[in-house]
Amino acid sequence: FTPFPLLLCGLLLCPAVVQAEDISGPITTTVTIYENSRLVGDVTCLVVDEPCIRFGASHIKLRLNGFTMTGRANPPANCVLPDPTFVAFLPEDGIATDGQSHVAILGPGLVQKFRRYGLIVGVFPNPTFILSNNVTVKHVTSHHNCFSGIQLAFVSDSVIEENVSVRNAIGSGAFGCGGTCITESDNNRIRRNEYSGNGLASPNNDFGIGILAGSDGNVLEENGVGGNTNGIRISATAGSGNVVRRNIIAGNPPVQLGVTGGGDIQDLSPAGTITFEENLCITYTGAATPPPCPNIPKFAVRHHPQSHDGDDDK
Repeated sequence: FTPFPLLLCGLLLCPAVVQAEDISGPITTTVTIYENSRLVGDVTCLVVDEPCIRFGASHIKLRLNGFTMTGRANPPANCVLPDPTFVAFLPEDGIATDGQSHVAILGPGLVQKFRRYGLIVGVFPNPTFILSNNVTVKHVTSHHNCFSGIQLAFVSDSVIEENVSVRNAIGSGAFGCGGTCITESDNNRIRRNEYSGNGLASPNNDFGIGILAGSDGNVLEENGVGGNTNGIRISATAGSGNVVRRNIIAGNPPVQLGVTGGGDIQDLSPAGTITFEENLCITYTGAATPPPCPNIPKFAVRHHPQSHDGDDDK
């Protein structure tokens, strides 16, 4: 039974249900989304000093639908300045969650050539201390962005899963950046991602994955990390309770760079701060005793997301 006024409203008087916003083509002013939205074609972003797409509400999703977002940079040309005062560190990013919670960025899709970050999960810099949580980024490829491909800042309880980050952070200068950077962020899970070719060799403070200042309780697991200036880099102020387990971290830096001071794991934190469990890795710099590398566990390749389970004894 449907009351007559409600039925009449549905048929005649009330506006139609708003559909997901469809996004494609050139973008000259930041697109702020307030509902579930999607790309329906490739995007060329011409926005100056602001994000291309910004979340304006919580509890919504952005689907990339296999399309490409391209920014204005040609790294290292036309990158934002790595300004330690943050005045010139302008937020010209591909996608910004802007402190919203319970949101998702879902691929497949490619985000490339942005003057700062490919994706910023949270807010940085964050003078008003906005905190967000429960963000999902999945199946996104971040490629050739000036700073980090995916930047986490002031965000917790989020999942960064099955993404690919390649050739990011060539414009980062003195800022530590790379494939995925975690700063002032807690209890996030970074899992089953692939990282390759990220980082600037001089100064060598970049990485495939980085746990930076004030970040506690994060889990890095089952990632493939190779060919970056550092594989995983843990800062001296990274925080406590972080776990690095069951990753394949090898070939960092690539042989073509020669000796740059980097390695598979560069751990600047005090001894006992980080828990290392069953990673495949070769080189380690840090205070952990015994050192976690070199280590070649039997199952590391077999359980890698790109491989298949089977009988190792056959």
